[in-house]
Amino acid sequence: MNSQNRPFLTIKEVSNLIGISVSTINRGVEKRTFPPKHKLSAQRIGFLKYQIDEWIGGKRGNW
Repeated sequence: MNSQNRPFLTIKEVSNLIGISVSTINRGVEKRTFPPKHKLSAQRIGFLKYQIDEWIGGKRGNW
C-alpha cells in the first residue's frame, strides 16, 4: 500500500514530502507548531495525513 492510500505517514515520508529534516519536525512537534505524532501500534508512530495536508495548506496553529 502506498502512502497516498493510507490515512497516516511515517516521519521519513513527512520529511521527504515537505523537505525538512526529521530533527526539525521533532522540534516542531515539541513546540506544538507541527502536527502531533500518533501511536499507530505498539511499535509504530506516524502522522495523520490530513493534519499534514492542513499544515502544508497554511493552517499552522498550535496543535
